Amino acid sequence: MRITISFLFSITIIAITSLPVLAQKDTAFLAKAAISYNAKAEALPIEKVYLHLDKPNYLPGDTLWFKAYVVTGKAGQPSDISGVLYTELVNSADSVVSRVISEINSGNTWGDLSLSTSVKRGNYHLRAYTNWMRNAGAEYFYDQSLNIGGSLTLETTNQTAEVDPDVQFMPEGGELVNGLRSKVAFKVVKPNGLSENVTGSIVDNNNIAVAEFETKHAGMGIFPLLPQAGKIYTAKIKLSGGRLLSVALPKAKDAGYIMQINNSLQDSLVVKISANSQLFQARQNSAFYLIAQSGGVIYYTTSGKLNEPTFTASVIKNRFPCGIVQFTLFDDSGQPISERIVFIANDDTLKMRASSIVKIAHPRDHNSLTFTITNAEGAAVAGTFSMAVINQSRVGVDEDAEGSIYSHLLLKSDLKGYIEKPNYYFNRQTPNKLAELDILMLTQGYRKFEWRALNNPPAKPAYDAEQYLSLEGSVKTLSGAPVPNSKVSLTSTREGFFADTIANAAGNFKFDKLSLTDTAKIALQARKEKGGKNVFILVKLPNYPVVLKEKVTTAQIDFNNTDPLFKTSVYKEQLKADSIKYRSTLPQITVTAKRIAKPDRFNMNGVLPERLIDVSRIKLQNSLQEAARWAIPGIFSQDGTLTYEGRSLAVSVNGLRMTVSDLAAYDPAEIDNIRLISGSYTTSPLLLFTTKSSVGTDTTVLKEVVVKAKRSKSQLLTRSSNLHGAGNADQVLMGDKLVGCVNIADCLRGKLFGVTFKADGTPVNTSRGVNRDMVIIVDGVQLPGSELNNVVADNVLSIETLITAGSRSIYGASVEGGALIITNKIGSEGKFVTSEIAKGIITYPFKGFHVARKYYAPKYAAGQNTGTPNLRSGIYWKPDITTDSEGKFSVDYFNGDTKGTYRIVLEGLDDNGKLGRQTYYYSVK
Repeated sequence: MRITISFLFSITIIAITSLPVLAQKDTAFLAKAAISYNAKAEALPIEKVYLHLDKPNYLPGDTLWFKAYVVTGKAGQPSDISGVLYTELVNSADSVVSRVISEINSGNTWGDLSLSTSVKRGNYHLRAYTNWMRNAGAEYFYDQSLNIGGSLTLETTNQTAEVDPDVQFMPEGGELVNGLRSKVAFKVVKPNGLSENVTGSIVDNNNIAVAEFETKHAGMGIFPLLPQAGKIYTAKIKLSGGRLLSVALPKAKDAGYIMQINNSLQDSLVVKISANSQLFQARQNSAFYLIAQSGGVIYYTTSGKLNEPTFTASVIKNRFPCGIVQFTLFDDSGQPISERIVFIANDDTLKMRASSIVKIAHPRDHNSLTFTITNAEGAAVAGTFSMAVINQSRVGVDEDAEGSIYSHLLLKSDLKGYIEKPNYYFNRQTPNKLAELDILMLTQGYRKFEWRALNNPPAKPAYDAEQYLSLEGSVKTLSGAPVPNSKVSLTSTREGFFADTIANAAGNFKFDKLSLTDTAKIALQARKEKGGKNVFILVKLPNYPVVLKEKVTTAQIDFNNTDPLFKTSVYKEQLKADSIKYRSTLPQITVTAKRIAKPDRFNMNGVLPERLIDVSRIKLQNSLQEAARWAIPGIFSQDGTLTYEGRSLAVSVNGLRMTVSDLAAYDPAEIDNIRLISGSYTTSPLLLFTTKSSVGTDTTVLKEVVVKAKRSKSQLLTRSSNLHGAGNADQVLMGDKLVGCVNIADCLRGKLFGVTFKADGTPVNTSRGVNRDMVIIVDGVQLPGSELNNVVADNVLSIETLITAGSRSIYGASVEGGALIITNKIGSEGKFVTSEIAKGIITYPFKGFHVARKYYAPKYAAGQNTGTPNLRSGIYWKPDITTDSEGKFSVDYFNGDTKGTYRIVLEGLDDNGKLGRQTYYYSVK
């Protein structure tokens, strides 16, 4: 794929003092830089991915639906670089829990991830990437935080542990220079990765205050500073808890340039370049160069001579695309000396208009909507879009924190490091938010281009672009020697697919352009050049990128905190004092509920007292909102707020923070249990509702089934790849015990002695204190334990465990933690057979393209009020929207049975790469 790069040498110069026009020969550096940059950009074009999700939070048993937009090029148009997308669900331990591989067509694809009902509740993040994107690094993958099953953020009134935050000061352009006034940005980050608001002052080495500062947003701020020679500057910071902290500022250079950019004007940027007196005297009349690029494309260049110490340039904004632009200043030797990134917020996004959206609707109402999409000039556009409808009263939506096509493709995908609530800068954008976005540009690392390596030829990419899937391996003799020119065939009976190839002189083979579906079972067969079959086949495992360690932790109390100040005894003493303080403020009541013994994160692992409220108390109420206000003993309602034990009461449904008004979206009949948890001196008391659908006790969605089964006779294992011999293991589990498995690890929990399983399915040997990850050996092929859930349970004949030292020692160091030996069925109907597996043939669980399921959206006849109630928070999802010649499309769907505020999110892009996002709301009563 070729990317056309244009560069400009013209600029309007507005000089405080006169700036002479340079001779044409003085622009040689710029021409050379543009040509070299062009070559590198063509060799390694930037590719980005964004996923539109059907909703921001999920429950165990839900399905996560996504639409992927893959873009590249000058305008961010749909990419034709890659044809394979990897989407992964990653848990808080930075382990991949689930992975799907999707086939990209015309820059987009869609799919789904099924969440097991037994998935661990908590915080996860979803990441997506192409193999080509790995050349830029995992920092630039799509990565979005989400929650499964509720992870309540407890409101704290005090912070006992005094751990200093990380404070960084970043001068505009990169460095402070003595004698030149600069803008200095700063960022304050707590140990959990989230921001902290502070105030403070800058003092010199004589303790004289020279500047005052305070955070503006997300722990960031900015202040002016004029450094002087011989002075050392220190920040005296007052933290949110009142403590003081001192941090040294970067040392100022004695001689140098600074570059400043004013981005506050609507239509232009003002670039100011200054040299201090020492540099001006030493380098007078020397040349300087300025280059601005965005997305791998140079949009602006200019050059000048240092005839005067200060000058400015005005650059029209509409020459740049919407997004991040990087300005780099070079000295006369071509070395980069200052850099600044700015965000261009041109109004060139798509305009989306909807017809027939009512303000107030009713459950099961039919919605027939038509949307029209145009560009900034009002012309109809052709493009691809996706739409999600949710009852946001039941989901727990933070629009500033959730992802959007704007916040990711225009911001996150080009910046390094964690950005706290990136959609804040695009959600109801204001001049103040744009100013705060400019501060973010001063504090965040940008996608780097190595200007110092400009003269080097373009490097060969480490990772190739994938248009299809592939499978690689090698053929070896029993002694381990390669088998050159061997004949290798690949067969997938279920897919009706066959291919063959010839191994090279080193015995290596590769099957390319594979389009098999996910977890296809394939058979590989190899023969020597003269037909001999006494060979081994080794399959090269997929080389997935490692997960970057999550730098931000959830804003929750850490129950595993080892800080001596974090003591359970402290909480208990404070609780005793609280009970004395508040006991006289409550009327006398009789509570007959039983105490819940199970400790969890909500009751601080059993520290906080709690009561289980009798659910029958709320059955006569019309909504959960009324129940919370009037039906639960000890809770008082006033002016729309709830109190308990004389303190403000937090409310949660399925672990997600809710407002009292949000509870109106829930019917009391949906509730399985109610917990009323006392507060501590750091947390508010909590009213926690758990729905039947969350805990799996909702039987309204189940159809009657009749299960007939007979007790099977004991079966002997006669065939496996176990080096001890079939059945000679610490335990043997036959495949007929694996029934109804979504993930095979779920079926194995509790069935294998001395084996537990991680969230991603990896088996762990817990016998006799081993506590090490195990491998799996599938039909003789050794795989990492994380691949266990790729095994199709229905195909399994037997699973043998090797966990003791004696049983695993025969395999050596490669299975130090033990192994699960998995034997798949062969023959018709998966019956047991006694014949040995032929040498030179293996079966392999190939991870192919995911086949997206169809989103279920119920339809109702007019006036139909019977049947299974639709209590889902997700109402409608359509990922495959395209516009007609007039830029229009239509959708039809029905509201659910739940009341609340419904939200429609429409996102997408046109064929020219212009982005669009629009949110609509209506009430269902």
